[in-house]
Amino acid sequence: MWGGETIEWFTDQISTLALPTIAILVFHAGPLETGVLRALDYVAFPFLGLYAGVMVDRWRRKPVLVWTNIVQVVALGSIPASFLLGRLSLLQIFLVALVMSATSVFFAVAYQAYLPVLIRREDLVEGNSKLETSSSASTVAGPTIAGALYQLFGPLSVAVDALGTLVAAIMIGSIVKREPPPSFVAERNFWRELRAGVRVVVDSPELKSLAASNSVFNFGTSMFMAVFYLFIYDRLMFSPGLAGIVLGVGNIGFLIGALISQRLIKRLGFGTVLTLAVLISGLGLLLVQASVFGPPAIMLAGLWFLSNLGLPIYNINQVSYRQAIVPDAVQGRMNATMRTLGYGAYAIGALVGGVVGLWYGILSAMTIGALISLIPVIMIQFGPVGGLREMPQMGR
Repeated sequence: MWGGETIEWFTDQISTLALPTIAILVFHAGPLETGVLRALDYVAFPFLGLYAGVMVDRWRRKPVLVWTNIVQVVALGSIPASFLLGRLSLLQIFLVALVMSATSVFFAVAYQAYLPVLIRREDLVEGNSKLETSSSASTVAGPTIAGALYQLFGPLSVAVDALGTLVAAIMIGSIVKREPPPSFVAERNFWRELRAGVRVVVDSPELKSLAASNSVFNFGTSMFMAVFYLFIYDRLMFSPGLAGIVLGVGNIGFLIGALISQRLIKRLGFGTVLTLAVLISGLGLLLVQASVFGPPAIMLAGLWFLSNLGLPIYNINQVSYRQAIVPDAVQGRMNATMRTLGYGAYAIGALVGGVVGLWYGILSAMTIGALISLIPVIMIQFGPVGGLREMPQMGR
């Protein structure tokens, strides 16, 4: 799984850069269109997330991971195929984003529920750290490669992402460790199972606090990201190649954050590290706009590094916490509930960011989004998670 996901994360960076770049440079998309495009990346979770949680707890997780990847291969492959035929449109870009969003719902829920099957719970922080390190490394080299490929091949570069996703499906499918069968229930009741998953979050003050913090943070960062590529191309006047290099350098923050996460927890404690991680990330986003006042490539690379430094630290530890305290039987539904709330906030934040960018300008949307992303600093520090010192351990 680690190998397959590492390949997929690297090639995913191509579409992450290419889709908004195609929308802006080929179809001249404005703030509203880029906001809609970002919203489509996450909009499926509010509609499918809880359903996926119930179904993933009924199914073995590995086949879900494989088949969602295969569907994504077809969706991504349609972009270069349509471009070669002269039929590519902004509507198709939106539709591909929607398909990727829908399949990612099932993949994300199954992925986080599958890891506790593969490794012991006491190894979850280490396991998530390894995965997050690979993910973070992909954001360092990936954008530079993506920018260069787009500069050379334009929309055809998305074919590389389709190929990487296919390789990931094959590698995950090759895992030989037997997955225990889903918990047997004589009479399945969808709504009862769904409510049980929601109650896992609602009845836990810590999980409920994390769900609220995640949602507010995601709303703010998504407002920011809704217009970020417009800021890069229209305000800073970067080419796709330069944008890839600058974002890749800034994304070194992801890698550093993933590498120091465990060390920080041992030294500062769980709650304090979560608070500091959100503070660093939010301040970085707030300062990104200063790139317009200095050498833009150097300024943006440095400030983007700061904004990315806290994200893997936060993600590794809050995901490991959730996986550690929740039994296997409801892992899927718990993750689905958390992601439905968090990704729903992403979708709404992207639409709001697009509208604010259209009415009041790109910089206003970025500023408001960054300020909102700082609110969870207070929520975490003074909530039930803020005082936790160590990661809890629980048997299966």
